[in-house]
Amino acid sequence: MKRILYFLFLLPALVFAACNDDDNSPAVVLSDTVKSFISTKYPGAVITDAERTPNGLIEVDVVHDSKKKDIYFTQNDEWVLTEWDVPVASLPQAAVDGINVQYPGYFIDDVDYVQASAGDYYLVNVEKGNFEKDLKVSLDGTVIDEL
Repeated sequence: MKRILYFLFLLPALVFAACNDDDNSPAVVLSDTVKSFISTKYPGAVITDAERTPNGLIEVDVVHDSKKKDIYFTQNDEWVLTEWDVPVASLPQAAVDGINVQYPGYFIDDVDYVQASAGDYYLVNVEKGNFEKDLKVSLDGTVIDEL
């Protein structure tokens, strides 16, 4: 009987011990180059996480100007882009109009602002039923590309 009681008390401990957080990839140690870039381009930014993406980029999560921003670097510590959520209402009306003309029946679900060395743009997710598309939209509202 003692063995059964012992097992019943031990079982929950074993179950919880078997549960671990396998979803997190190992943290990345950031180079001084990356840290310097972040402190220069985003003064006062607080680094909250850093990890390697499946495509080999280094993703650094920061909080800057009260916004969560994702900053991406190559394996050689070269800045690729920075992106963060913005309200749909911040999208220029020209972009909204252009999207409505080119993608009738789609609604704008999500908007990210993207800073990149080649120029800034909006990344706009539009949906229609079970279909969704990501659009690259210029700051003046022109739909540049469907991604």
